[in-house]
Amino acid sequence: MDHLKLHVLPRVEMTREEFLVNTLRNSIALDGVVKGGPFFDPVTKHMNIDHHDGVVREATMSTCKQVFYAIKAGLFESFRDERGRPFANAYLNDPDQDTSLSFFELQNYKMLEGTNGSPALNRLIELTDRLDVTAGAFPMSLSDQLLRQYAWIFQNYSDLRKSGKLAVANAGEIRACLEATSSRIMDYLLGRGSELELDTRYEILHEDPRFKVINEIGGNDARYFLFSKGLNAFISLVATRPDGNRVYSVGRRSMLIPFPVKELYDVFNAAEGLTKDGWGSSDIVGGSSRLHGSKLTPSELFRLTKDYLDKSK
Repeated sequence: MDHLKLHVLPRVEMTREEFLVNTLRNSIALDGVVKGGPFFDPVTKHMNIDHHDGVVREATMSTCKQVFYAIKAGLFESFRDERGRPFANAYLNDPDQDTSLSFFELQNYKMLEGTNGSPALNRLIELTDRLDVTAGAFPMSLSDQLLRQYAWIFQNYSDLRKSGKLAVANAGEIRACLEATSSRIMDYLLGRGSELELDTRYEILHEDPRFKVINEIGGNDARYFLFSKGLNAFISLVATRPDGNRVYSVGRRSMLIPFPVKELYDVFNAAEGLTKDGWGSSDIVGGSSRLHGSKLTPSELFRLTKDYLDKSK
């Protein structure tokens, strides 16, 4: 992989200015490493590919879809080393589906350059885009074979996330997850892949007409199922970390659902006493601090949310 150098920064987020100052020339930040939305600096050859912060999420392509178009547009015509050979530094902080697929595309950019392409890879990128942009809310049949293939491809990440170990994973563990996922993507493209039945197990912990607090036992699969059954807004217990703190997601089906996700970040951060590295992300979906997790119980989150909604009537 002479054309790509991977830099894994577990749970690290930085500003655009920090990215420009603290990273190397020819650097590409993927999916949440850099705040403030996508950009390209043609002088320093710094590029942020992201769809979380500072964007209208539903009008912004997922990271893997942006990488796809960047490669088609001549990414490695711009990103070259001092000898004129294709080269980029790739920075990432998490091995989720969108990030892992983006990294695979950069690894194998020649598969996508110009008129090159793969129908199977195109389908995987399109599905990931739909799921990631909508945080799993895009309506689809859960009996679709591609979803079972998708579950198998990203099984290593899903297991790491559900176990709570992702929240404290070091660079080596994240790198190993990326490599395992890349290997499965290639197997899928070569027709050697497998399928995995979706794990749609969940538990409703608290319920209000406006939102539900759920225990996401089956991980993302459970959220896909709940959205297919009409879920509009949620607070989801994703996992419990080894230190006892919890990992949560909070979100809504779309910006058309009146559930104030961004305002709730402030409510939860105030309750946790966090002024930085706290709850956050987009106005559609986000979650607890990647660095600290959350000390709040599901019951406390339910009460805080209900009280805020009641006062905001």
